[in-house]
Amino acid sequence: MVKSLLTNLVIIYLIACLGLYLMQRSFLYYPQPSYPPNGADKLTFQNQQQKLTGWLVNPGKDKLLFYYGGNAEPVEMNAEFFEAMLPDWSVLLMPYRGYGVNPGSPTEEGLYSDALFIYDQIADNYQKTALMGRSLGSGVATYVASKRDNNGTILITPYDSIVNVAKEHYRFFPVSWLVKDKYDSISRAPLINKPVLMLIAANDNIIAPRRSEALAEAFPADRLLKKVIVNTDHNNIGASAEYIQSIKSFLDNIK
Repeated sequence: MVKSLLTNLVIIYLIACLGLYLMQRSFLYYPQPSYPPNGADKLTFQNQQQKLTGWLVNPGKDKLLFYYGGNAEPVEMNAEFFEAMLPDWSVLLMPYRGYGVNPGSPTEEGLYSDALFIYDQIADNYQKTALMGRSLGSGVATYVASKRDNNGTILITPYDSIVNVAKEHYRFFPVSWLVKDKYDSISRAPLINKPVLMLIAANDNIIAPRRSEALAEAFPADRLLKKVIVNTDHNNIGASAEYIQSIKSFLDNIK
């Protein structure tokens, strides 16, 4: 009877592993509908036979910030925030493939391809470019920063890798074998040769601060400005005055 019980437990565990493997992208990506912002220019790009639509906030400036959002974030909802906070910067808000009105399904490879393609299409039109990635988007920003020259990168509640984040949320599963989209930012940090601002929420229970700290250790100390913002969590860090001032100051001072 004990042998039968153990066999059943093993079968249940293997089924759970299979379910996690098959469903993992539905846990990682939460596509949101489109919320076209007022006063922004609509931009479209064609990459890998897919039409991607986004919005340019504060059009007509000579500096451009590429913003890569979180896994459940409708990036267009940031339009008024960026318009007010960064009046001297144009800001590109581009929903991921599969988000908003954009076709396709989000994958690590697809998000990287889209981000590089769009960067290459428009970056040369500006005197300065910077990257900003929040949560999931910090992995995209880190990837682009390691592949393309720019003036600086901002990482909000970032992680060292999705594998390590998943290990903390799914402790009893062999996630190193199961995870498809790894977003291995820590391996790319040494390749980034421009200033980096990292903002960590002290009470983050989605991406534990130790995952951000592990990524921070991979950057040369003279390249990284790291701030831990007290009394904030994963979702409300953007409401902090220190958050806003840190971003403005960083962008004002990059060369």
